[in-house]
Amino acid sequence: MTNQPICPFYGKNDDFCDVGCGYISPHDVNMIIRYCSKRYCECAKYQELADRYPQREMLLVAAA
Repeated sequence: MTNQPICPFYGKNDDFCDVGCGYISPHDVNMIIRYCSKRYCECAKYQELADRYPQREMLLVAAA
């Protein structure tokens, strides 16, 4: 497995993005494969969260 970047919001907190938190539905699996593990910059939820939280605060989210 290669070291590919994953979404900084993946699996962190239900308040940010619930994909990867708790129960993983079939829809979540599709999103993880399609966006979270490779092309998260194309994900609408990532774009929304990235606009809401400045780059400086994303470091805090990554540590959460």
